[in-house]
Amino acid sequence: MGFPTLGWLDRIFLTWNILVAGKLLIALFGILVPVALAFAAAGHLVGNTWMVIALGATAFSLMGVNLVLAARLPGVDRLFSGLDQVYWVHKWLGISILVLAFNHQYFKVATDGLQVMQEISKLAITVAKYSFYTLLVLGLISFFKRVPKMPKITWEIPYGVWRQTHRLFGLVFLGIAFHQFFVKAPFDNNAFLATYLNFVALIGAAAFLYSQFGFLLRRRRFKVVSVDKHQTATIVDLVPTGRPLKVRPGSFAFVSFATKGLGEPHPFTVSQVRADGGIQFSIRGLGDYTRRLRDAIAVGDMARIEGGYGRFHHHRGGPRQIWVAAGIGVTPFLAWADHLKPTDAEQITMVYCMRNPEEGVALDRLRAAQERVPGFKLVLHCSDTDGRFDAAKLVSYLPFEPASASFWFCGPAPMRDALLKGMKSLGKSPASIHFERFEFR
Repeated sequence: MGFPTLGWLDRIFLTWNILVAGKLLIALFGILVPVALAFAAAGHLVGNTWMVIALGATAFSLMGVNLVLAARLPGVDRLFSGLDQVYWVHKWLGISILVLAFNHQYFKVATDGLQVMQEISKLAITVAKYSFYTLLVLGLISFFKRVPKMPKITWEIPYGVWRQTHRLFGLVFLGIAFHQFFVKAPFDNNAFLATYLNFVALIGAAAFLYSQFGFLLRRRRFKVVSVDKHQTATIVDLVPTGRPLKVRPGSFAFVSFATKGLGEPHPFTVSQVRADGGIQFSIRGLGDYTRRLRDAIAVGDMARIEGGYGRFHHHRGGPRQIWVAAGIGVTPFLAWADHLKPTDAEQITMVYCMRNPEEGVALDRLRAAQERVPGFKLVLHCSDTDGRFDAAKLVSYLPFEPASASFWFCGPAPMRDALLKGMKSLGKSPASIHFERFEFR
């Protein structure tokens, strides 16, 4: 879960509560069913045959599950409390698949001297071998974002390269599906295991096709109507040219622009949702793409937007809430604050951390929300004058006990971890913890 400064029991507890529904489904259909069916089909055979078949069946089943997770199918993110959690699971399932596939390839099925004679079976074995090598290379590309640090060398795999190579996972899956259907196994295609794996192949192939072409149904066309190059963010306002998106405050969307060099879809949090269907993104220049965007984007440019995704919605947070924003992490809170009403019963304290007031994004909107909503309190923590922000400072800003409140955070992960650890050491741990990560590879 990315809580390196918390105890391992805390990490397990938080992970379990966030992912319980999705984990149970993955454990059932990705692990328990294929293992049980492999035992039913080959448990009576000699040697390590059953184990090898179970390893292969589990790896293939999890690959099918991973393709479903990658397709961004409607409703799947609800099982994991957000699309960011889906991608976190997707990443670690991929690592598990590599381990299972390696062991399936390394150990051999006991054939009792039988030779594979059919040409189609020989081809299936060859296809599986090269599919495994391809899977290994793609897995390494996805797992290592950058070359290990060496003197005077820091090189990260470009996002475009990673994105295009990642598409090949679907082709590898189809190759392994061909292998499992045609290879000569110690059981025939009438076995329940074969039927189940054929079903997984169909579901995985359909998910792969949807992930490649489903955007034609999901994306909407927008036009840039305003660009504000703020000190710390590029604020882009857009209006739909056709059907609008269904976006909730706090959601994020994948955006690509028709402008040269900005055609790759990137995820950004929506910082404003307007009644006319217009939306706003506040984008900080943290990478090559976002720096190019700041220089190249202009009024009149066209964009394609897919969303909104995410389960970062404060209405699930209860009567007392703590909002902590750091830097450009203010974006979801801006959209939330815009939609607060004077009659809202929640008691909310928002702490916005920055170095100085000049770095603050849309402070006028947050101050307007404070004037409009009696239960909303805004605290600006400027490190240049107020010093380092920590758990003790946070607790001192609150008009209520943290133990009775939900904690909502958007900002750097080390800061989040330090706050949670500090609040725990003070005996002030919040009642619930909510955040989203945006590490999509």
